[in-house]
Amino acid sequence: MSEGRRGPASASTQPNPFEHGAELVQTSDPIKIEPIKTECRDGEEQGCRYPGLKSARKRKRGTDCTGSEIMEKKEDNLTASTPRSRPFAPLPRSKSQGKPLANTTVVDTRITRYEASWYQEVDLGKVVKRSDLQTLLYTAELIKKALRAVETGHDRHVAFSILRRRLHQVEFYDFITEILVVKSKLLDEQGFPAVFDNAALPWDLRADALMLFKKWCFRQWDPDLLRGIVTKKGTTAKDKIVNTRSIQKDYPFKVSANYVGAGDLINGQWWPLQICTLRDGAHGTPEGGIYGQAKKGAYSIIMSGGGYSDIDEGDRIQYCGTSGEDKPTALTERMLESFKLQNPIRVLRSAALSGKHSKYRPSMGLRYDGIYQITGYELLDQGTSMYRFSLMRCAGQDPIRYQGEEIRPTEEELNQYGKIQARLGSSG
Repeated sequence: MSEGRRGPASASTQPNPFEHGAELVQTSDPIKIEPIKTECRDGEEQGCRYPGLKSARKRKRGTDCTGSEIMEKKEDNLTASTPRSRPFAPLPRSKSQGKPLANTTVVDTRITRYEASWYQEVDLGKVVKRSDLQTLLYTAELIKKALRAVETGHDRHVAFSILRRRLHQVEFYDFITEILVVKSKLLDEQGFPAVFDNAALPWDLRADALMLFKKWCFRQWDPDLLRGIVTKKGTTAKDKIVNTRSIQKDYPFKVSANYVGAGDLINGQWWPLQICTLRDGAHGTPEGGIYGQAKKGAYSIIMSGGGYSDIDEGDRIQYCGTSGEDKPTALTERMLESFKLQNPIRVLRSAALSGKHSKYRPSMGLRYDGIYQITGYELLDQGTSMYRFSLMRCAGQDPIRYQGEEIRPTEEELNQYGKIQARLGSSG
């Protein structure tokens, strides 16, 4: 299939390329996204500029996000040689549970100096390490230099590049405490806000400064990529070493993914593993590509290939539902509901996407690439109730961060996860 041959144009102007017949449904209404209102957390001052993160709560393609089982008939004796039983989706895999892992142990994946400081009461009168404070004060000085470069026009690219690298490094400082943040004044108007409020600065600098500002306002000092994730290492019956992961019980910063829109996510935000997107409220399941709630539609999808007939053109994507029998699956219904409600959907891209099919995929892990809206859908195959949905990226967002200096994951993110992988002695 050639890229770009099917888009938001009228169905009557498009040829029918599907041998099983394609029914195209589209909307002629322009995309209109209302501002998403966010309420302050209980106990916070109403009208606060940055409301607190809401604490929260496995769905595979084929399991409803509410946890209820989706009843589907199993196809008997289905093998890879079965001729086009599921022409637009991968063949179903065996769901055998297997035997429990043996010799299971919890693995410490932390590569930072100490436990996250928000678990403890911070003594504001405590003497801080001078070198740590100087490091943050130097960050504040780099912000001032970037702002002066905007005013004077001198050495703009150099100043911006140095600040960009520094912001990427600050994300992984393991010495941040409340008193250091206060003394550095990075949360004051002359700090991070001076960056993300200045339209003359590069958009990626503004986004990175805003992300750090939000994390620190919520007192999330922990820089560990796998914070809140419990990793267990064990062996299978065939002595194969595997890693399993779950979110730490009572992790205080888990965010619910049951909301429409971007929430507190920042365009380009990156995670090494899908379970991390569940932790941070970007996608509500550790496995599977569609997440939503009945009658409320889909909240988020992941572009990850996997044998589906998806097409990725950046601001325009075509995304398949799941294979059913006589009617659409529950997950496909979530997408159909979103089309009816015209709710925006969060889109994440996975490194699992084929490079020849998507130049927009991250080099590793998963990346949040903004909100999209379903503009139409087509029925690819009547027998499996396979639908494919056309989505357009909503206007007013920063570009997708897949190239150039603004690319995510950053060099620092890749280095940090490389250290975790080395500790595990495997691909992580």
